[in-house]
Formats: sequence, C-alpha cells, structure tokens
Amino acid sequence: MMERKQLNVGMLGTGWMGKIHTHGFRTAQYMFHPKSKWNVEVKAACGTSEAKTKAFAERFGLKTVYTNYHEMLKDPEINVFDNVAGDLAHYQPTLDAIKAGKHVICEKPLSLKTSEAKEMWQAAEAAKVKHLCCFSYRFMPAVRLAYEIIKNGDLGQIYHFDCNYYQDPGTAESSVEDVWFVKNPGSGVDQGIGSHMIDMARFLIGDIASIGGGIAKTYVTERNSRKGVVKSEAVEGYHYTMEFKNGVTTGAMQCLGVAYGKQSEFSFEIFGSKGSLRYDVLDINTLHVYQPNTPTSKVRGWVKLGATEPDHPFMDIWWPRGHGLGWEHGHINMLAHFLDCVAEDKPIAPLAATFEDGYIVQAIIDAVHRSCKEGKRVDL
Repeated sequence: MMERKQLNVGMLGTGWMGKIHTHGFRTAQYMFHPKSKWNVEVKAACGTSEAKTKAFAERFGLKTVYTNYHEMLKDPEINVFDNVAGDLAHYQPTLDAIKAGKHVICEKPLSLKTSEAKEMWQAAEAAKVKHLCCFSYRFMPAVRLAYEIIKNGDLGQIYHFDCNYYQDPGTAESSVEDVWFVKNPGSGVDQGIGSHMIDMARFLIGDIASIGGGIAKTYVTERNSRKGVVKSEAVEGYHYTMEFKNGVTTGAMQCLGVAYGKQSEFSFEIFGSKGSLRYDVLDINTLHVYQPNTPTSKVRGWVKLGATEPDHPFMDIWWPRGHGLGWEHGHINMLAHFLDCVAEDKPIAPLAATFEDGYIVQAIIDAVHRSCKEGKRVDL
C-alpha cells in the first residue's frame, strides 16, 4: 500500500472563505483519491469570536477551536496554516506561521502593503516552506485550457489582453456596512477583485513592464450607515492600460464595484496573430476560441468549447463529459495542487500563484495607484 502523507490544517478565519476552504479540503480528500499521495484534515479553526468559531467547528465537525492563532501554531500536528481571515489579518499571522515552520496558504491580496508582501515571500523562501497565494481562477478548467492553448502557440504572438471585473455591492443605495470595499480600511476594488485581473494577466501572458492611463474614481461620496450619513473616499472604479515585457502585448483593465446588475462578472479577451479567445466566469465551463484557418471560410467563426471533455484540464478527476464544474471547484483544484506539492515536494509555480506572485501583484497595484495619482506611465 502506498504511504500517504498526513496533512493537518489549522485555519484562521471562519467566514464564507473558511466555509469554501473547508469544503475544498474535504472534497479534495475523496475526489483526488487514489491518485493523491496525501490525506488531509482541517484539524482546527481560529476566529475572534469564540461562539462563532465553535458554531463553525460544530457545523464542519472540526476537533479544536482557538481564539488565539498563536496557540494554534503551537500544535505540532498542524503542518499547514490556511489564512482565510480578512485582508488586514493576512500579514502578521501568516508570517508567524512561517516562523513556526508551517506550510502556508493565504487568501489574496497577500497584504495591502507591498513591503509586507515581499517580507512574507522572502520569509517563506528562507524557511523552505511551501507557499500559496489563492488566485483560484487559474484552476477553472476553461481558464487552464486557455493557458494551454496560449502556451502551445495556437494563438501565435499575443497582441492584446482585455480584462474586466464588475460587481455591484457599492450601488448608491448601499449602506457602508454592506459594501466590502468601503468598510475595510485600506482595501478596495483594486485589492479584492482587481488583484485577480492582474494575476490572470501575468498567468496567461507574462510579466508586465509598465502601467499607464490610470484613472481612479469614487462615484458615491456620501453613504448611509448605522450612524447616519458618512463621507466615503473608497475608490470604486479603476481603469488603466499596461504593456508587457515581451515588447509586443498591450492590455486594458477595468475594475468596478458599482456596476448595477453585475453581481460578480470576471471576463477577459485575448487577441493574437493566429486567433483569439474569450472567457466569462458567468459561463464558467465555456471557452470561446476563434482561429481563421478553418477547412473552409464558410465555417469560419467563433467556436464555443465546453471544457468538459475527458482530456480537458481536471476532468479526469471530476465528472463524465458534458457535466460542468462550479465556482467552488477552482478552490478545490487549487488546494489539491498545493497538497500535492507539499506531499511530493514539487514546486507550486507556475500553475499556482506563490507568495512571490502575490508580492508582484501588490507591486503592480502600487504602480496603478501612482499612475492614477500622477497621470503618467509608471515602469515596473
């Protein structure tokens, strides 16, 4: 019988991301078996509210509850630290977990400060622990199929990358307490959803050389709250362009938190010398591809690919052909990849984002801010 490595997870955060990751680990345990070389258990959860953390543990059958993550890190059986807490709680707890010798997973953004993100990356490298920054869209089958098409050269030289991420929690009638990018100081649409766009650009196309044409906008400057009307300075829209280090490819990004009717719409289009493709997370299993060299011009056009064939990414793990996956499967596939890398001592990159990738995303967000503030192109 093959020896399987036991991986025990200590999770910081018991909100909706904690629910997703707990579900992810549990599902990965049985779906990736028997190919996997690991067993995984979420052994403990830690939250600021003891009552809420106990309720979370009871719901998911976890054995241990903490309200102080330092105590959780003392448990020698815990070898993976999963940080799904709020943005402001990413830096110090993850750094402490690294110092305790735990392999580390951290939700994006890695930190709201580039200097802190860099410190987290360098500390993890020095400690020789595996580190994953949770850009889960990389692990959607259709997105991974796009990655393989591009890397195979099927689109030729990439000319342009266009990406949009639209949400609507910040519409005018929303109160401060209900708008995630307003109620969290220092965070914003650039961090919570804009970071996904930047990571996707780097994952599919490559390193970014410069940011230009930046415009940052606060559309709703006064908001209702439980304490009455308050001023709001949170940036609710970012628009900018980019140039890639390959010297050819350009890009354009739009990120908006006040887009009525767009609950969470993440999409991109890529145009190359031999063809194009487009993807929209609202049609999560579909990749649209255009290649001009068809047997006859009469059938030339966009092809709608359902990424559910047996030879498509991840589908050997999941369902029979034609049966699609959902949003949560990106997290499951990502976490399984991380567990594989820990158990078999394989590199996290390039298929998943490391803390280095998380740091670079934060550096690019800083460049976006500078471009918006100074009204000029900013080199990276």
